[in-house]
Amino acid sequence: MLVNEEIPHDFPMPHKDALYQAIDYKIDPDKADELLQYDGSIILERTKGEIAARCDKEDANFLAINLANDVATGRRSVEDARKFYADSMMAFMKQNKKNEYLEGFRFEVAKGDQGDRDKPFGPVGTTGREK
Repeated sequence: MLVNEEIPHDFPMPHKDALYQAIDYKIDPDKADELLQYDGSIILERTKGEIAARCDKEDANFLAINLANDVATGRRSVEDARKFYADSMMAFMKQNKKNEYLEGFRFEVAKGDQGDRDKPFGPVGTTGREK
C-alpha cells in the first residue's frame, strides 16, 4: 500500500518512508522490544498477526522484514541486523548490488490467521463493569 504520507527516516541514510507492505506473521511478544530496536519502520500487529515494513522502496521492505525474521528467530542480534541492513542498502544505492535479502522473502511466509486474540480480562462473558 502506497501511503499518502511521507515519514522522514534517517536509518541507514535520510529518506522518506511511504510504501507499506505487510504479511501474516505470528508475533512473539517477548521479541517485540528487539524488533523495534532493530528498525523503527517495522510495524507489529500482534492481535491481527501481521508484521509490516514501511520504507521508500520494495527492496528495502523485503530487507527489513527478512532481518526482522532473523532477529525474531534468534539468527541475528539487533546490532548485527542493523549493520547488515545498512551495508546492504549502501551497496544497493551506491553500486546497484542486491543480495538475496532484497529480492524476496528468505523464509516461508505463513498463510492465514496468525493473530493472538489475547484473553478476556475477568470472568468470561463479563465486561468487568458489572455491579
